[in-house]
Amino acid sequence: MAATDSTGLRRLNRRVTPGASQRFVAATEQLENGAPVVSVMGEVDLSTVMAFEQTLLGAAEDGMGEVIVDLTGCSFLDSRGLGALMSTRGRLEHSNRRLALVLSNPSVMKIFRITQFDQLFEIYPSLAAAVNGNGNGNGNGNGNGNG
Repeated sequence: MAATDSTGLRRLNRRVTPGASQRFVAATEQLENGAPVVSVMGEVDLSTVMAFEQTLLGAAEDGMGEVIVDLTGCSFLDSRGLGALMSTRGRLEHSNRRLALVLSNPSVMKIFRITQFDQLFEIYPSLAAAVNGNGNGNGNGNGNGNG
């Protein structure tokens, strides 16, 4: 059964992975175009990174195209979370697929800027922008991360 969200994107199915604590939840949905979207709510740290990694791995294995990770609900991301994203990015690149991030939290974006990971990932301000491949917020000026 498909549902349309406030951005007009049609989502097909949803799988929720509760973390080790109530401070973290990862939900995976599939958009109508087949792209899996992993939405993260809460903190990604030592106690939650395994659930985060498993969710990312499941999304990468289930889909055939791009994977979008929506971090708009993420309040904290440590180096382990960055490592999980890098690992997923590498896995996807081996099969000529892309990983796009949706990120609007200034505190989390600061982590990407300090580590210069904002230059390694396609970062978009909204899910709609990530799906359309425009509005890249990482300063590259394009939606393909090759800038």
